[in-house]
Amino acid sequence: MALPSPPSAIVPITMGASGAATLTLDDFLVTDADFPAREHLASHVHERACFAVMLEGSFDISITRRVYACEPGSAVTEPAEERHANMLGTGGAHVVVVQPAAAAMERLGPCGHFFEEVHHNRKTPACAPAWRIARELHFPDASTPLAVEGLVLEMLALASRRDGIVERMRRAPAPAWLARARDELHARFLNPPRVRDLATTAGVHPDHLARAFRLRFGVPVGTYVRRLRLDWAAGQLQAEDATIVTIALSAGFADQSHFTRAFKRHTGLTPAEYRRVFGA
Repeated sequence: MALPSPPSAIVPITMGASGAATLTLDDFLVTDADFPAREHLASHVHERACFAVMLEGSFDISITRRVYACEPGSAVTEPAEERHANMLGTGGAHVVVVQPAAAAMERLGPCGHFFEEVHHNRKTPACAPAWRIARELHFPDASTPLAVEGLVLEMLALASRRDGIVERMRRAPAPAWLARARDELHARFLNPPRVRDLATTAGVHPDHLARAFRLRFGVPVGTYVRRLRLDWAAGQLQAEDATIVTIALSAGFADQSHFTRAFKRHTGLTPAEYRRVFGA
């Protein structure tokens, strides 16, 4: 069942929740919430930015034209008033959400900037303090506000530090030979060269290229190429009337079913769903 909201609605983080415990601090609104299985939270916005850590269950979040699968141990950041929708999984969802007050953003320094963009991490080190927050909210005492504030700051430090490390690695200039290898993949992803051929062109051993590529770009060469193909296919689904099977074969997949599975893992939508949502 879908829970609709008006197009301009600003709703609380607990919209659609089957149960919730909330604590209001000077700088944060902290919520531990349970959501029922298979609920659809229609397009909506929250007044405050959100950092949500999935403890149990799952949901898919559709935000900034992408769909992210949030499973146990994952985390997602939503900027303030960023429109999104949620589809709860078969086991519902148990999630801890931190929402900073607008006045606190500047005081949070780098952690404040963390709330300005969408971030999605499949495994977050913030999960451990999130579980402790959940216990504090359900079994409070006089020390709970102080304990939760400390845990929130620990969560944000862990999450933003991890993202900062990854971001610095990505922004650092790649060695010239590695940049050339990446550029060749971008130019030839529909008919990519083998790793050994890339390594020969780069003048390095194939094992060294494979390790360096994964460290610098976060995924193996084969996964990187597959993502380029899927991104290209997404563009074709938006811009052209070619059949899905034609696009699948052009993108180098064995058949439409293989393409559909890979595309849904990549975007959260099947090719047909993606075309209906984003197609011209």
